[in-house]
Amino acid sequence: MRRRAGAENLEDTREVSSVRSYEVIFILDPALGDDGVDAAVAAAKAVLAKAGGEVVEVQKWGKKRLAYDIKKRREGHYVYCRAQASGNAVAELERHLKIAEPVLKFMTVLVQTPRRKATKASAPARAEATPAEA
Repeated sequence: MRRRAGAENLEDTREVSSVRSYEVIFILDPALGDDGVDAAVAAAKAVLAKAGGEVVEVQKWGKKRLAYDIKKRREGHYVYCRAQASGNAVAELERHLKIAEPVLKFMTVLVQTPRRKATKASAPARAEATPAEA
């Protein structure tokens, strides 16, 4: 049986990174006070941490008017979270947000890393021409 050189074990040569960067925005019930918003954010952080993820940043955007009524509410507390997690951890967070009572709506987005454009290998820099010796 023949083997090609370099094809021993592709799994060993390739590093698989399952941790990705996600952005999660959720809208909470406007009847919640600051303590209620903090408790909902802490619960979301705990769910993600328990599943093996990490919340990198949390921004509370405050109470804003909604573009349309959601669950008969005209306003909601907006919360933005940026997280580093695996797909399973994000799925668990989404499951939690679906069943959490104060959450009106949420959206999770995978943050794509910008790709570098392939550049042609540039020719080596030309050597400076030296003046001819007399």
